[in-house]
Amino acid sequence: MLIIRRSVAIVLVAASVAAGCSSSNDTAIAPDPSTGRSTEVSSPAGPTSAPVEVTVPVATASADTLATVPEAGVPGIDSGDPFCRAWSRFAGSFQALALASNLGSDPRAALRLEVAASGAVTRAAADLATSLPPEVAGERGVFLDELLGPFTVRATVARDALLAAGLAPEAVDELGDLWLAAAAEGAGDPDLVVVVTSDFQPAFDEAVADFSAAVPSIAADQSLVTDAAAPMTIAYIGANCPDQGILGGNDIIDE
Repeated sequence: MLIIRRSVAIVLVAASVAAGCSSSNDTAIAPDPSTGRSTEVSSPAGPTSAPVEVTVPVATASADTLATVPEAGVPGIDSGDPFCRAWSRFAGSFQALALASNLGSDPRAALRLEVAASGAVTRAAADLATSLPPEVAGERGVFLDELLGPFTVRATVARDALLAAGLAPEAVDELGDLWLAAAAEGAGDPDLVVVVTSDFQPAFDEAVADFSAAVPSIAADQSLVTDAAAPMTIAYIGANCPDQGILGGNDIIDE
């Protein structure tokens, strides 16, 4: 699960995963056939902050969305509800990448994983915007822009790097699908592997180099820390989506 820092929002967990994150998936993408891994640079986790409590109940749960939350994988990643599905893909990707950045045996690989995931993350962000429930429309700006926005920006930078390196949009989406498949199977493993096909590898490596030069690791990115809060939206997710809110953060780390 994700860790709360200052607010209940998935983008706040960047550096606090090392202090107590579980249920995640990360993928190492490997040009080295002997190891299946590659390397990038990562930084140590940043400081933690006080949480904001969320107690706002929203809507009622349907029978098919609120089954027991599974202990493995990313709950809701293939949900029939477009909002819940997009939330799980966005939040589950952040979990996996934060775990890789903080706890992977080769933390530098996390930036490579983030490039591979970028197509899936940007699609999920767009889907969240188009499927936001009317019950929480009043929090649209704070939820999409202030809470999710910083991670969306990182994904957009990574996706643009892939396109600039010569990959077609369809290839970027294909990489994103590989990421989601790995996430669905390997949550909780900080050294999960996704292998980039040889057709994509040169452009992918170029994109990783550009992305790594443009952004810090997730663990060191202070843009992911915010005081913003969308309590109604987080409560809606908890009441209506298969993850029951665990992807948004229900662990608290004090200063």
